[in-house]
Amino acid sequence: MKVLKTYNSKVLSEKDNICWLVKDIVKFLCDSSDTINEDIIFEIKVILNELLQNAIKHGNKEDARKSVEVNAGITANNYAYFIIEDEGEGYDCGAMCEKKCGPEEMADICNLKENGRGMLIVRSLCDKIRFNKKGNKVIVLKKLK
Repeated sequence: MKVLKTYNSKVLSEKDNICWLVKDIVKFLCDSSDTINEDIIFEIKVILNELLQNAIKHGNKEDARKSVEVNAGITANNYAYFIIEDEGEGYDCGAMCEKKCGPEEMADICNLKENGRGMLIVRSLCDKIRFNKKGNKVIVLKKLK
């Protein structure tokens, strides 16, 4: 996959950093591609917000001495990718990856436990999602049109 443009950032694990980081990444994507519609932008904002919340809250346990590394980019075949890595111990993403995420499950999302709900939402909005073996790094692909 040929990468056309990249974005890299490393931020401290403070919830206040999430909003401006999401805005900065979306600005990068919009400045780099003229084909992203408002629905895709909204979905990207949700994906990034959920992944960054997880990295800061669950991964780094809101320890402001730890950081979250974010890499993003646009590929030649019009995908955005996001790589988010925290300094936490990781978690077993296998159980999350095995959960079904079809229309019925999404219709009942309000009945799900809060933990894990965000990852189901992310899975439903992205085209591909992968985790490293440790479980502290996620890679997401999202088609831009």
